[in-house]
Amino acid sequence: MKILVNLFNKYKVFLKYIVSAFISFALDLILFSLFSLLLKKGIGDQSVFIATIMARVISSLVNYFINRNKVFKNNENKMDVKTLIRYYLLVIIQMLVSATVVTSIYKSVHIYETLIKIPVEIVLFMVNYFVQKKFIFNDNNSKVNFSKHIKLFAFIFALITTFSLLFQINSLKFKFSYNNTIMITYIVLSALLFIYYNKYLFKFSKKITYCIISVIFSLLMVFGYSYDVVHNSSLVLGNSYLIIFSIVKFIGYYVLFNTSIHLFDDFVKSKKVKDGKLPKLFDMFLKHPFVFSFIFIFICYLPYIIAYYPVIINYDAANQVKEVMGIHTRYMDSVVLINPSVTLTNFNPIIHTFLIGGLFKVGYLLGNVNFGMFLYSIIQLLIVISVFSYSIYYLNKINVNKKIIVVVLLIYSLVPLFPLYAMTAVKDVIFSALILLYVIRVYDYIKNDWNIKDYILFGLLILLIILFRNNGIYTIILTLPFVCLFKKKGRFVLALVLVLNISLYGLYNKVLLPHYEISNTSVREVLSVPFQQTARLVKYHDEEINKNDKVIIDKVLEYDTLGERYKTNLSDPVKNKYNKYVTSSDLNNYFKVWFKYLFKYPGVYVDATINNIYGYFYPNTSGWYVYTNLNTKLIEAGFDYHFIDVTGFLRTILKSYASVFPYIPIVGSIANIGIVVWIHILLLGFLIVNKMKKYIILLLPSFTFILVCMAGPANTYFRYVLPCVFALPVIICILYNEFLNKKEMN
Repeated sequence: MKILVNLFNKYKVFLKYIVSAFISFALDLILFSLFSLLLKKGIGDQSVFIATIMARVISSLVNYFINRNKVFKNNENKMDVKTLIRYYLLVIIQMLVSATVVTSIYKSVHIYETLIKIPVEIVLFMVNYFVQKKFIFNDNNSKVNFSKHIKLFAFIFALITTFSLLFQINSLKFKFSYNNTIMITYIVLSALLFIYYNKYLFKFSKKITYCIISVIFSLLMVFGYSYDVVHNSSLVLGNSYLIIFSIVKFIGYYVLFNTSIHLFDDFVKSKKVKDGKLPKLFDMFLKHPFVFSFIFIFICYLPYIIAYYPVIINYDAANQVKEVMGIHTRYMDSVVLINPSVTLTNFNPIIHTFLIGGLFKVGYLLGNVNFGMFLYSIIQLLIVISVFSYSIYYLNKINVNKKIIVVVLLIYSLVPLFPLYAMTAVKDVIFSALILLYVIRVYDYIKNDWNIKDYILFGLLILLIILFRNNGIYTIILTLPFVCLFKKKGRFVLALVLVLNISLYGLYNKVLLPHYEISNTSVREVLSVPFQQTARLVKYHDEEINKNDKVIIDKVLEYDTLGERYKTNLSDPVKNKYNKYVTSSDLNNYFKVWFKYLFKYPGVYVDATINNIYGYFYPNTSGWYVYTNLNTKLIEAGFDYHFIDVTGFLRTILKSYASVFPYIPIVGSIANIGIVVWIHILLLGFLIVNKMKKYIILLLPSFTFILVCMAGPANTYFRYVLPCVFALPVIICILYNEFLNKKEMN
């Protein structure tokens, strides 16, 4: 008995580790078998890899807490971020090795996946124990002095990151082409990255929030490329070689992003822009910031006003004009009309339709439709420039650094997307200006005590946001309740404003529009995602869908041509055939079929969804565009809408400037949808790391638009994120100013 006791005491840590490992291993095995069974029909052989990852993520978290608290009793059971990071680095490496080996063997012998996984995991189990004991949970031995080997690590990671940045593949065949230019570029870039990593790689204490963001960005780069090129994940998971290739690229991206984000965080904390003397041109700015900003922006916009007189219109705006003029549009075909003789619909916000169409009609009655369109452009320009000028005024009011304010003023004045959209008659422009104003007023509510006038004006602003965009109500509902919760004083009044506006919105949609026989927008506009998933299912698995299910789908989406109409990044061809007379029973039956095939082909649904949204998160697909050409829809309808011929040369210059702008370093990033979204994610991480979580409220409107984009009909549609772009410079200034104030107080 004593021998057994001695043996137990000697190996009790290992025995505890076995128990812990058995628990997590059993959990991992059960989850792997379950996920593999669910995914196999949807994504075939790759289900092994995906199931391995999903199972390991869950089981590893359980294993970490057991090993930390019960087996190795590390650091008195206190959470140690460094230990957690080291543990998950081990998990990732082990997970990828396991997935690669299991997948390779499975493809070779095609026996039951779980039987392959067991011996592989036993070998990895032994290796895992020694690594955790010596380097993960050992307080004394785990403090590896990386600084002694920094040059080696910097060199290795420089090579890997350069590989990630330079090499891509566009098919399942693993081939590279080499030439002298590529080799020289590789050497030069590796040398630069070596210098960069040698100086900054281990300089900062790693923050878990930034590490998570780095993982997210790296995954977006790896998977984003695959979906951008072949519209599925095959360039990441297609075979064992591609899996290893993707792992290497992930590591390279991760090291680059993680180092850069921590360096940026350190830079922001250590540097402060000093207030210096502004050029004489800006002396008036200090005395009259609003007036000066308005005049300055207007002068910068004047070439665009002259070149694009009377206004730029897009497809939707032309149809809105036609609605007011009593001409049939495709919007009438998409909804069940209350009165077939009424051409007006709420497909586009009716208040914007009345504004643009009404002013066009004024010009038409005066015998000059261009004059009517110019009246609209003047109103829109006044709104946009006034909101930008007020933003500059407000930044000055809260004592933001004057140099930074001038930079914001120059951005709003000189970045071509702002004047070009200000001269474009599209519903998103006025709405985006209102959102910028909304963000400022939310911040002002947080910082100051409001009087009754402030609440009234804020209520009117909310009403305009709701009226100028059909999905504007979601922005209000998803942000304002959090604002109410944050500040006690005035909470009741603000909640009353919210309830009142929601009530007015209900009356507007359910009473006012029907009273004037104006048909509302179709439910199809919020069903882009499931419709795309069904269309992809039909395109690739038509033979596996039974006849009854085809009949059910046909009642909603016209089955016969559904697969042919499927486009990976645009749902309009699919939902344009939506049966507007469909009943609630038909829709219920459709969603039963949708759920049925979701479990049979989850990979198809995932691919359909990612193809419709990846561009909003993948910077290499920017989706940048502005409207610069003459739209002929009104001309085809018999109206004399036109640009002035003598300004053609000026239009060519401005169009060329807009074309090259996205390629201008740093500032051109504002034209990249993926970068704009990444900046918002980084701002969120910055607020969490620096314990400024209450200001996340200012980011909520932008995140609601990102969610709307994900549920929308088109991938990388720039004007859908226009509200985010309008508000971003001001949000950055406000958050940076709050950070400096917090720093001074501490």
